[in-house]
Amino acid sequence: MLKEYPEEVLFSIKKPSRYLGKEPFFPYKDWEKTKLKICLGYPDLYEVGRSHLGINILAGIINEIPEYLCDLVYAVSPDMEAELKKRKIPLLSYNYRKPLKEFDVIGLSYAYELLITGIFQILELSYIPFKAEERKVSDPVVLGGGPCCGNPEPIASLFDAIVIGDGEEVVLEILKVIENWKKEKLDRETLWENLKNIEGVYVPIFKNSVKRRIYLFKNSIPFLYSIPVIPLSHDRVSLEISRGCTRACRFCSAGFYYRPVREKTSEEIVSFAKKAFELTGYREASLMSLSAGDYSSLEKLIDLLEREFYAYSQREYVFSLPSLRVGSLNPKILNFLKKGRTSTITLAIEAASERLRRVINKKIEIEELYKDLELAFKFGFKKIKLYFMIGLPTEEEKDLEEIVKFYKNLKRTFKGLEITISTSIFVPKPHTPFQWERQITIEEALEKIKYLKSELKKNFKSHQPEQSFLEGIIARGDRRLYFYLEEVFKRGARLDSWKEYFNFSLWETTAYELCLELKDYLRERDLKEELPWEHIDLGIKKEFLLKEKEKAYQEIYTEDCRWGSCSNCGVCKGEIKNYLSEKEEGEKKLVTISNIIKNPDETFWYEIYYDKIGVSKFLSQLEILRLIELVLRRKKIPLSYTQGFNPKPKFVCGPALPVGIEAKNEFLGLGLREKVSEESLKGIEIYEGLILKEVKFRGKEKPSPPIRKTYYLLYPLKEISFELKSTKNLELKFLGSFYTAIPYKNEISFLKLLKEEFNIDEPFKYFRIIKSYI
Repeated sequence: MLKEYPEEVLFSIKKPSRYLGKEPFFPYKDWEKTKLKICLGYPDLYEVGRSHLGINILAGIINEIPEYLCDLVYAVSPDMEAELKKRKIPLLSYNYRKPLKEFDVIGLSYAYELLITGIFQILELSYIPFKAEERKVSDPVVLGGGPCCGNPEPIASLFDAIVIGDGEEVVLEILKVIENWKKEKLDRETLWENLKNIEGVYVPIFKNSVKRRIYLFKNSIPFLYSIPVIPLSHDRVSLEISRGCTRACRFCSAGFYYRPVREKTSEEIVSFAKKAFELTGYREASLMSLSAGDYSSLEKLIDLLEREFYAYSQREYVFSLPSLRVGSLNPKILNFLKKGRTSTITLAIEAASERLRRVINKKIEIEELYKDLELAFKFGFKKIKLYFMIGLPTEEEKDLEEIVKFYKNLKRTFKGLEITISTSIFVPKPHTPFQWERQITIEEALEKIKYLKSELKKNFKSHQPEQSFLEGIIARGDRRLYFYLEEVFKRGARLDSWKEYFNFSLWETTAYELCLELKDYLRERDLKEELPWEHIDLGIKKEFLLKEKEKAYQEIYTEDCRWGSCSNCGVCKGEIKNYLSEKEEGEKKLVTISNIIKNPDETFWYEIYYDKIGVSKFLSQLEILRLIELVLRRKKIPLSYTQGFNPKPKFVCGPALPVGIEAKNEFLGLGLREKVSEESLKGIEIYEGLILKEVKFRGKEKPSPPIRKTYYLLYPLKEISFELKSTKNLELKFLGSFYTAIPYKNEISFLKLLKEEFNIDEPFKYFRIIKSYI
């Protein structure tokens, strides 16, 4: 039975390391002894999907149940998909290396409209029928969830059931129903009936009305703490400080989907940060929230984080605040960001004119913005990124002119400040006051972008209008759209959120050949029209949305109910309400300081030799060094870091090995801030086949890569039709079943040598190559 992707597959693609699996410290269980096998998937590449907060939370929750095991799966790049299809190899789960058909449950996240083709791809490569109604009892149960499920209809046919809202509690209720269904060996229709009875679960085959599940953070949430194999797009710990937002920006889908506000206490956040840093090896964290600047105890949280991670440490820890609002900046926050090596302040303005900000309910005082920027400038921040939206309801030409005027005023006021204006295109989303509005066409968007680009030049960036066009179609689509989505996938649409893979002409051509007028989905909706998502109840009253739409056209602000009076949106009932962390001024609970470092400037050096054998040969030098750092930190090895703005672990390395070549006795100089025994380092497995083999303590003497003669072992993988013999650059000997090859000059790339001397373009097709030293 297949347990790994064959090496010929990995050698045939551009980035094999993203498919290696076997994350260090993954919580494996005995496959045969568990009652239910679950695989959670994100329909994008590993380096994007692995950092998804929701999946890491759910995987942690599921793996805490002894009878259940949970693995992960991701979409693959087109070159990998082609290789799998050519060889009829199924997609494997990331860590257990099992085909997805062997799992009982597949859970797929639907977090962004253009990830749809990734969902199709995962199912197709797993040989699982697309439609729930076409699956047999023996096929996995396919579940969906995520914020785009506010309107699940365009892709509803793919799923047996869909979670509406937060998954922390409902996931185990669903799995219990599936466990009992399997035990009793009932038909799939019975399963659907039973799932339909769970609050927050939508079963598309019945099109049942469903109410969103809301999690109140009553208990600490488990998490998946294994170490990702390669660097991620967001290669850091995600610290969720709050969920939900009540600022009521009328265009914002997330603001309405995640109501009410639920804040964690600052002590809980610091406690989670300590545990996450300890168990993942990371030293960077992002404070995650729809609006981190609105967190009610932000200054107290900063105090605790600084006391715990900055006061006595070697300053290797980093924190960032990705979502700040105008008016929230102050010296404490800016100083905290500075310590965290943030170099750019990002603010979402959305509209430059006061009139349009009243329309969208984005309450920003320009005077506050100027004060924020002046303060940031004083603290040494020289880069500012400002986000705006184009195509908003009631937008006029002069609103665009206001963006240009606004930019030029800033440039005059803050000389030396690098300002970037970034625009996205307004997409009307379900369950918002603008869900009935018209979306502008691609042509209109291009015209607006052309004007802004001509005025702002290189300081302007914009979202791709074609992607926003499709996002709008899918966001407000109905079930009739499913056939189009399946067809466009079959014709080759993949990874549509990536500019390099996005092929809009394919979407256009497919729609034309199906006689589908896509622009119809962008039209203004009649207020009396039944919308495709009306059976999905987020708890927000339709009357409230209509009132907010009316207030938009009257240019009236609605206050934030977190601080002001209730806006009567309908979400809060009983214990479901806004929960704010304490804003105490009195005694603060102390956090135990665990980062005291003795003599932070002192470094003790170790000379290490490691092997890189087997699948680890597909890791690049930078990927290896990153894994070494994270695994050693997890094992509490006290790494020493460089000084300066961006501290790095003190490593000394030899020449980088090409991806694909194995190695024995590779050199690494390792600096530690405290002495440890050689035995505590020796034998540590960084990754499968990557083991610290020999360790020598060098005291305060920094080791250098030894001068050694390199040789290579070439093991033929197949019978070769060409002759290998010694040349002017290479000494070759055949020793019965393998060759030894000694280059006369170490600095010449060995792969380049093989090409030049023997005209071998793809040496890994013919040889297993191991580098070693004399």
